[in-house]
Formats: sequence, structure tokens, C-alpha cells
Amino acid sequence: MAKLKTFSLILFIILLFFFISCIKPPKQKTISLRVAFWGDIKEIEIIKKSVARFEKENTEIEVKLERLPAGDPYTEKILTMIAGGNPVDVMFVNAERFYNYAARGILLQLNDFIKKDNFPIDKFYKRIIQKFSIGDTIYVLPRDIAPVCVVYYNKHLFDEAGLPYPANDWTWDDLVKYGQALTKKNPDGSMTFGFADDWTIWDAFVLSKGGKYVDDLKNPKKCLLDSKEAIEGLQFRQDLIYKYKIMPSPSQLTAMGGVGSADMFMQGKVGMFFSGIWKTPFFREIKKFDWDCTIFPKPKDGKNGFLCSGGGYAILKTTKYPEQAWKLLTFLSGDEGQRDLARTGLAQPAIIEIAKSKDFLDGKPPKSKDFLLTAADAGDFMPDSLKWEEALSSYLYPALDKIWAGEKKPEDVIPAAVKQINRLLAEDKKN
Repeated sequence: MAKLKTFSLILFIILLFFFISCIKPPKQKTISLRVAFWGDIKEIEIIKKSVARFEKENTEIEVKLERLPAGDPYTEKILTMIAGGNPVDVMFVNAERFYNYAARGILLQLNDFIKKDNFPIDKFYKRIIQKFSIGDTIYVLPRDIAPVCVVYYNKHLFDEAGLPYPANDWTWDDLVKYGQALTKKNPDGSMTFGFADDWTIWDAFVLSKGGKYVDDLKNPKKCLLDSKEAIEGLQFRQDLIYKYKIMPSPSQLTAMGGVGSADMFMQGKVGMFFSGIWKTPFFREIKKFDWDCTIFPKPKDGKNGFLCSGGGYAILKTTKYPEQAWKLLTFLSGDEGQRDLARTGLAQPAIIEIAKSKDFLDGKPPKSKDFLLTAADAGDFMPDSLKWEEALSSYLYPALDKIWAGEKKPEDVIPAAVKQINRLLAEDKKN
């Protein structure tokens, strides 16, 4: 009996070692990809979830997210890291700043990956692929397309004022009419404004009147913002502030303690709020009133004009792991990544089929956003020029600031700014 017990114990130990040897240990993280991006709290949550899923499916790859400030600081940090020999592997890129990176030669072309994997690039909106290309060479795999044409409206305030909700064919005259009916002084002395924009979205006013940024978006030689149409568009935005008084002036916003217009909308202090679809996750937290959205209105003699943007991921030329970086791109900007993004309401997918699916058109607020499907084929992207950002910050924005402050009329300051912008564009063509 003792011998049997001993034999059983030995057999158990042998079998235990056998099973242990058969269990494969998890793959070690042998590759680390650094990814630069920017975004608010909601966007950070989304990308972290997507990256966690990617790492689970690709156990040998570790993804290190590096959130940077948006705008000029983002570009400056990216270029500084490259100059210092410490670049990231992958970076998020938006349409406005794409050319600034691609023309400097810091991005890896994606055509070879697309051809090798037979990647279905045709499923993306053609316009966003073209924007993220120089000639036939693609440098960014789009994650989203972003027509800046969304006017959110407070249904409660419209009902209270006895107004119909704005339809997709509404006009600038309607905007003024509704705005005046919604603007009022409250018992506590605060103001409720009829209309406000997320930032100074001057583009839509110019483009709706038939104005243009430049003569050729892909090869700009001349700025056209001093045209009659452009001047009239800028004048209308100034009139919303000082003539019709339906929009807060810069000084009024400052006097309110720097409260953003998005916060004002959420507080019920703005009837119509102009931005992009990315405000949706925040506005879905509103409990006090119902809301929806429509497209930015057009003048009687114009069209629905607006800036078109979008974003995606690019691989830096300096990466040691191009194949793994491409795999990450196809995950974040692929079907799964875009469906995840669409379900949050944060962005309009760059893949047409997903933009048209229930993942994006989910019936949740805003319920009327289907106009974005056709808007994605309209609107103007910013011009491709290494000098355009300098043109805006050094000459156009200072001129616009004087207009919005009520100090000058557009015709007083825009022509001089355009003259300087044309000088910069000429310098760009010489280099």
C-alpha cells in the first residue's frame, strides 16, 4: 500500500512537471512604440481603451502614450524631439498641420505598406486621403473626417421663444431672427446669448459667401481673403456681435471670467453653439434640457461653406519598428478603432461605411447629424504651405482680433494683412 502511494505521488509530480512545461509563458514586451497625441479627457479615455485592446492582441508590443499640448506647442515639441534625437514612433496629425510635417520629410510614406497588405484604402473618404497625401504618396492613415459645420441648439430655449427648430436649409437671416429672439438679459443680470462659436470660427463666414483662402489649396500662390465675398463674410460675423447683438464680444467673454462658450451652452446661457461633432460626448452629459444640431446656415446668395478638418496617425521616418507601427496604425484607424470612436460620438469616422452605420448614426443625441455624411464631401481644407501657419498667427489673426473687438472694419485691416500673407507665400515657393 505504501509502495502504491509512493508510486502515485511520483506519477503526480511527473504529470505536474509535464503540464507546467506545456504552458507557454506570456510573450515579453520586446518592442516599445511611443505615440504622441493630444486630446481632452474624453479622447484620452478612448485612445487608452483602444491601445489596451491592441496590446492584448499583440503581446510583444508595448505602446507608450505621450499626450502633448495641442496647436503650436505640439508641433514645436515634435520637431524638438526629432532635433534632439529622441523622436516618437507614431504621431497623431490633423489636416491643418499635416503639410507642415510631410513637407519637412519627417513622415514615412505608407504606400508600400498599403500595397504589400492590399489594404483597402478606397473605403475611406477620398477627400481626406487626398488631404493627407502629397501627389500620390500617402503619409497619414485617417481616423476621422471633421467638417466644422455643426450648430448645436437648445430645444428648451427654442420652445420657450416659440421658434421652430432650425432646418438644414436655414439661412443667415434665420440665424439673426432666431438669435435675436433667444438673446435676453436674465433676472440675475447675466445674459443668455442667441449664438456663440467654440472658438473664432471665421472660416465658415468667408466660405459661405463664396470666398476662398487662396487660389489653389494644394499649390497656393495668392491669398484671396481680401475678396469682396470674404470681406462681406467677415463683416457679417462682426455684425452678429455689434449690430444684431446676438453673440458675445471678446470683452464680454472676458468679463464673464473666461467661461467658455461650450460651458455657456451646457448651462443654458447660449441658444445656438457653433463647433464640430467632437463636442457630443460632453453635451450628452446635459440633463437640464434637450438639444440637437443642424448644419451652419448659408446666406441667400451663398452656400453651406465651412472648414473641413480631420485627423489620423502617421509613422515617423526615424522609427526602428516600421512594421509594428503600421500594425498599430491599422488598428487605431482601422474598422475596430473607428467603430469604437464612432460609438462615443466624438468623431465622424473616415471610413465611409462606418460613418453610415448605426455605430455613428446611433439615434442618440444629436439625432439629426446625418447631414455630416454629405458635409464630408464639401467644405475647404486649409492650404498646403509651410508659411500658412505663420501667415495666420503673424498677420491674419491680429487683423481679425481688431475686427472682433469692434475697433476696425474688415476692409480697414484685411487688405494689408493679405499683402503680407502673399509675401510669405512667395517666399515659400522660392524655397
